[in-house]
Amino acid sequence: MQTEYVQRSYSFACLACGHGWESTYDIELRVDEHARVTATYRLGARRVPSPLQSPRCPACEDGRIRIMRPGRVATVRLHERWR
Repeated sequence: MQTEYVQRSYSFACLACGHGWESTYDIELRVDEHARVTATYRLGARRVPSPLQSPRCPACEDGRIRIMRPGRVATVRLHERWR
């Protein structure tokens, strides 16, 4: 079995309440002898589900979430501060 460790960051925006947040995930990728890939996601020391499958807003618990490349939420907040 082959194991690789990677980090991925994502920005999220809730389409229901407008809350935005960013998270960086530690991902353990395993490839078994049949070439099947298994990914285990962690936020800090806590194991979490994939952020790409059924994400929920931490502010309102709604599931209508837009996932974007990292840095998008921080960029919007920076521009709002200068208005």
